[in-house]
Amino acid sequence: MRSNHPNFFSPDWPCPPFVRSVVTYRFGGNSKKPYASNNMAIHVGDDIEIVQNNREKLCQNLSLPRQPIWLNQVHGNKIINVTHDYSLSDGDGFYCKELDKPCGILTADCLPILICSTKKKEIAAIHAGWRGLGSGIIKRALDMFESSSEDVIAYLGPAISSEVFEVGYEVREYFCDHAENLVEKNRIKAAFEKWGENKLLADLYELARMDFELYGISKIYGGNFCSYRNSELFYSYRRDGITGRNASIIWLK
Repeated sequence: MRSNHPNFFSPDWPCPPFVRSVVTYRFGGNSKKPYASNNMAIHVGDDIEIVQNNREKLCQNLSLPRQPIWLNQVHGNKIINVTHDYSLSDGDGFYCKELDKPCGILTADCLPILICSTKKKEIAAIHAGWRGLGSGIIKRALDMFESSSEDVIAYLGPAISSEVFEVGYEVREYFCDHAENLVEKNRIKAAFEKWGENKLLADLYELARMDFELYGISKIYGGNFCSYRNSELFYSYRRDGITGRNASIIWLK
């Protein structure tokens, strides 16, 4: 991470000067337990006025021209093309070519993904839970890009790591059912490790990298945090149940 601030950091990836991105920490805000303290989500039971205050403080610290655009995230694969203000539209990702429209994704174990072109002014932000990854949300976002694959880069933000992300066998089958060939299916299976009698450990980061590489994107950064294990930095639904959400935000200048 780089450009640290008391309540957010700038992802360490080689985005062009006209692309800005940040990921919030869970500290440095005003929310009380169990949302302490820099919760960015209004849908988790926290005091909405306090959340709005946290968001406003973030905007001031970043000198944003406006509040980020948020989604009503539904664990699907719908990508919103930001041509208007789509705040609280149902969906799990943004594609944007417009300047000064910050796009915000909220997570607490699911994988936040930021994507940009290094040549053209186009960006995307994705909320990738296992359902979204398995149903092709990365491909849906990449299909909107005008840039060639060699000019597109991605950043994988804080998510639950493979050491602790316990799932049932039905999750692996869900991914395999969406595989296009045997080679892809075998690589998917390798992203799951047997755990105990009836469970598997799933690697969200590897599953995401697999999708990017499948569509010709080789410059993939991040993937080095665990939201579950880093309790002082990030929220985790698996760890805490009732809790807040971190925000991953990207915008064009």
